[in-house]
This record gives sequence, structure tokens and C-alpha cells, in this order.
Amino acid sequence: MKPSVITPAIQRRRLRGLARSIAVAGLFVLGLHAAVAAPWAARHGLTGAQYQQAFQTYSGQGYRLVSVAGYEQGGGARYAGLWKKQSGPAWAARHGLDPQQYQAAFNDFSGKGYRLTYVNGYAVGGKPHYAAIWEKRGGPAWKARHGLTAEQYQAAVTDMARQGYAPTHLSAFSLGGSPRFAAIFEKDSPPWVARHGLTGSAYQQAFDEFTGKGYRLKVVSGYRQGNGDRYAAIWVKTGGPLAAARHGIPAAHYQHVFDNHRYQSWEPRYIEAFNGGSGVRFNGLWENTAFKAQDLKLIDDKVRAYMQANGIPGMSIAISKDKRLVYAAGFGKADDSTPVGPAHRFRIASVSKPITVVAVTRLANDTSLDMGSRVFGPRSVLGGQFATPSNNPDIEDITVDHLVRHRAGFRRIDKDGNASDPMFAYTGTTHAGLVNWALANYPLGYAPGTNPGLPSDQTYSNFGYCLLGRVIEARSGKSYEAYVRDTILKPAGASGMVIGGDKEADRKTNEVKYYGSGAYSSVKPRRFDSHGGWIATPADLLRFMRHETVLSTSYAHYGSMSGTNAVYRRRSDGFGYAATANSSAGDVADIDAMLKEIVEGVSAWPAGDLF
Repeated sequence: MKPSVITPAIQRRRLRGLARSIAVAGLFVLGLHAAVAAPWAARHGLTGAQYQQAFQTYSGQGYRLVSVAGYEQGGGARYAGLWKKQSGPAWAARHGLDPQQYQAAFNDFSGKGYRLTYVNGYAVGGKPHYAAIWEKRGGPAWKARHGLTAEQYQAAVTDMARQGYAPTHLSAFSLGGSPRFAAIFEKDSPPWVARHGLTGSAYQQAFDEFTGKGYRLKVVSGYRQGNGDRYAAIWVKTGGPLAAARHGIPAAHYQHVFDNHRYQSWEPRYIEAFNGGSGVRFNGLWENTAFKAQDLKLIDDKVRAYMQANGIPGMSIAISKDKRLVYAAGFGKADDSTPVGPAHRFRIASVSKPITVVAVTRLANDTSLDMGSRVFGPRSVLGGQFATPSNNPDIEDITVDHLVRHRAGFRRIDKDGNASDPMFAYTGTTHAGLVNWALANYPLGYAPGTNPGLPSDQTYSNFGYCLLGRVIEARSGKSYEAYVRDTILKPAGASGMVIGGDKEADRKTNEVKYYGSGAYSSVKPRRFDSHGGWIATPADLLRFMRHETVLSTSYAHYGSMSGTNAVYRRRSDGFGYAATANSSAGDVADIDAMLKEIVEGVSAWPAGDLF
């Protein structure tokens, strides 16, 4: 049956040169998914020119357009697209078409044996536009409609159903405050249900109802009607992989939501953007063939139970197997409203120490520095910078190795016998001032290099690792941060790790907000640098883990300070994991135990690599 199109009050005419070909676009890289058979790419926020630019790039690499959505932002058209690298019949795509151009393109491709597989309507400057995808293949009889009011759309669905056609795709958008619909209908469809005009809560209720009856969501489209956002959707009763859907995602949150799906091996099947009452919103459908539903639920349940029990606002975890990233996700809030995603960076507190160990070991391998080199005194690493106090002469026996092993003699007890950590007690801002002050006010509690027979928490020294940072600077000629980033982190692919700022206003891009007294007063990441100043994503910590060869094959380190908890562990069975939280509530050992339960409780981990 020949396809037909309803075009109220519009004369048909041939497509003019204003129509644009499109395939793939790239502005915000959301990633190529290495854990599935068919790699994919997704982009959003693209101008028409940026969208067009990527056409040649990705089509030349064998990617096919799966979905495209236009929307208005900043007074112009923007596009969100999804592409998959797969073979298939000849295909064509257009965007930025006014109704007449769309009609002409439809007629042209239909006449050449193409069938419409996807259409998206959107308004820019109060004028309607369309983007569409055609494929040259056979299939059941089909028809299409566009430019329909809500009443016309309902009538079309009813009429088509009488003729044996089912809606297989739809798109809705607002034009002058009134909705417009475009739809594709096909014969020989499985049982289906279509709804439109639903509020967000009504849509969620319908979603729960129909999925509970064995229907799968095929498409959901958002639009503005009157003073509220509305949704139209189609469900079909058919089988398929594990599925997930989200609707009404604010533009500011979309990247984090998308990344949360990606790093749990969810492959996007459909992405739509629309202009809602409070800005641009996104809808999406995903499928997962890498995880079992019960395994994803186990992870989610355990993390959320821990967070709820301890009042944790936000948390992020990442898990690797045999140096492959197999899972990463964020939970809760990064700040007052933003959902945590895998790209959010957290303070990692003392998990900074293994990074410093690897860096100083690398420096010893590459320079004249020796792990047995003395740190203070004549002809030492730091002797030219810091004089030996008369009341603390034994510091000249301290070596680099003593600092690494927490055997330098520091006990966090000042000269008056008060228990305190000089890293927190010092009120100045510079490392030089801190070191001179601490050496004068914190006498050694035991002979450097010896085992005093004390519990490890009484010999553990943040100040000792601060000194390692100064050793690195003295011998490398660079700042501690620059040396570690250039020599250790960048080669590992973890260049997103940086030293954090002290104040909330100093937060870096994608850095979370920290909760708890002292998070922005007693904690000084700039000064803490080499013992507790880094911010990182858990995935970047696992990139570091994959790359470094200094630490043992079974190694763990915890980090905790006001507003922060962090866990880093490499296991001898090939698993590694890292976790961060933006609150110090709870116990880091319990986070470690939770992650152990997750690693050992999941029945099967993906075979791919999400790095």
C-alpha cells in the first residue's frame, strides 16, 4: 500500500535546497559503548551546523542514525541524536525541514522505495520543523501523518486501528501553546496501547500499569500543552532485553543521568528532547544485555540501603575486573538538586596517599632520589629548605622510606602533650610555614625507622605524607600536583584528577558539594595535597589502579575527613573497586564491606570494558 501523509492547508511541493542531510553529530561526547556488540554514540546541544558537520564523520565510519530530536534553545534550533554502528539497508535522513519541505522529502523518498521509520516534530521561533529517517527496505503496509492537532491525532489513531494499522512511532510538540502530532502506523503489529495528553504523574502511572501487564514502552514524546508538560507514548506487548525508561529529565541533569545508564551497560535505544515549561527536557529508552535484572537490583539495593542508614546525600562507586571497568554509577545528590553521575568528582581524603607512594617511587626510579635518602639535615633532600630545630634533632634520621611506611617517628602529639594532627592544627596557608611550625612543635615520639609497638593508628602520619609531597617538589622541580598529573595520572588516562579547592565556591567542574561541619573550614585540600587533597571520580581511581605497578596486588586504603568518605581496594582475584561519598557519616569499613558483598553477590559481570 502506498504511504500517505495528511498535510492540512499545505500545498505539496518538491524539496528545495534548504533541506539538509544529516547522520551523526558531535558536541558533548557521551561515549562509545565498548561493552556491547554494536558501538554507539550520542550527542546533544548541537546547532544545525554542528549536526551537519558530523554527518560526514560518522556516516563514513559506518554509523546509522537511530533517533534525532530537535528543540529550541538560545533562540535557535538544537539537536540531540543517537547513532549505532551497524549494517542495514540504504537509509537517508533530513532535519530542519518546514512542513512543505518535509512533505516533499516524504514524497521523494517514498517514490524511491524508502519507508519512513522515524519522524520528530519541533518548533523554533514559533514555526514547525521536522527531522526524519527513511530506510529502503520492505515490511508491512504503513502510513504516516504529521501536523495533527490532538483531536486529529486521536481520530487518526482510531481510524487506523479500524483499518488494522497500529501506531509504531509518534512525536509531539507545542506550536503556539497547542500540541501537534506526527505518527507512523504499520499493519501486523503486536498488541499495543497508545496514550497522549498525560501529565508526568499520569504518564508514570500508565507506564507502571502497562509494564506490569507485559507491555514494553516503544516511544515517549514530551510537549507543552497549556500551562503544563504532557506526554504521549506507545507500548507494545512483546519480549525483548531488559529495558529502562526515563522522562522529563532536566537539561542540566541529562548528562549525569545518561552517564549513569551508560556505565551500567545500558545501551540507549531512543533519545528525545523537548521544550518544557521550565526549560529543555529529555526522554530516553535503554536496553541492557550485559546484566541480569536481579544483579542490578542487588547493587542498587545495597548502596541505597547504606546511604539511607547513614544519611549520605550522594555516593559514587566503580568496579573493575581484570583491569576492565565493568560498572560505575552515582547515587543520590551531588548538591541540593543534581543527581550524582559517574563523572562527578569527590574529595578522596587519604586515598591520596597511594597516589603519592606511586609518584615518589617513580621519582626514585627516574632520578638520583633513593628511598633511603635522608629528608632533613646536611646534604638531604629538604635540608636546604628546613633547618633542624634544636629540640627535634632526630628528624635528621628520617628517610623517604620511613615517611612512606609511617615509621618516621611522628605520633600526632605536640610538645605540650596534646593529641592533635599538625595538618589540621596549623592555621597558616603555606607548606613551608606548616613544615617549620610542625617540626618546632611536634617532637618525634619514637626513633625513625623503628617499630614502636604502637597501634597503627598512633603512628599513621598525614604530616609525613605532606613531607613526601615536598620531597617530590624538591627533586622534580615541579609542583607536587603537576608532577603527579604529568607522570602518573595522565599516562593512566586519569587526567580528571586534580587537587581540590578549600571553599564551596572553589569547587571544580562536576565536583560535588560536601556535607558536614568542617567540610569547608577544617578541610584544606590545597595544603593537604599529597596526603589528602585530590578529587577524583571512582572510575579515575580505577584507571590509576590499572596503570600503576608499585602497590601490591592485594591493596586497600581508606579515606575519611569532614564531608568525605572514600574506599580504594585492589583484590588478588582481579577485582578492584572504589567508592566516594560527600559526607563522612558512617564508617568507611562498612562501605568496603558493602562493596565486597556486591562484588561477590553479582552472578555475572559484563565481558566488555567501559573504560
